[in-house]
Amino acid sequence: MQHFLRLARFLGAAAGTEEEQAKN
Repeated sequence: MQHFLRLARFLGAAAGTEEEQAKN
């Protein structure tokens, strides 16, 4: 379960980073 939460957080961070780059 801990591994899944870490993976979900990583995917969320990666998606957020891509969105920020697309804005600029």
